[in-house]
Amino acid sequence: MPRERLILDLDRSLPGFAEYLGSGANLFASATPAATFAACSHFVRDRPIDSEHWRALANLVNDAVAGPDEALAEAACTCFLENLAAPDHPLKPYLIGDALRYWQQWESALP
Repeated sequence: MPRERLILDLDRSLPGFAEYLGSGANLFASATPAATFAACSHFVRDRPIDSEHWRALANLVNDAVAGPDEALAEAACTCFLENLAAPDHPLKPYLIGDALRYWQQWESALP
């Protein structure tokens, strides 16, 4: 998936993400899916997100992890899910399939 489409899809799920990505608050300047997902993990940690947007974000992540684009799936897992995995995280109830399995594996490795 082209980076521009990923940013657009993330911004639809999380209004304000594209603006954040272009701001000085974004620590990840690289134009890769990995940097985009890493920035998104920081974006959701730094602000309140309502359940509607968690659900939309989970749908995007579920599709990315299960989709045919291996680089996108790896970026979603290693640069997004790993950064957020915790037993009580509000994203977890909306994850399914491979994304949820990855989350649970990472979560079980936490101290």
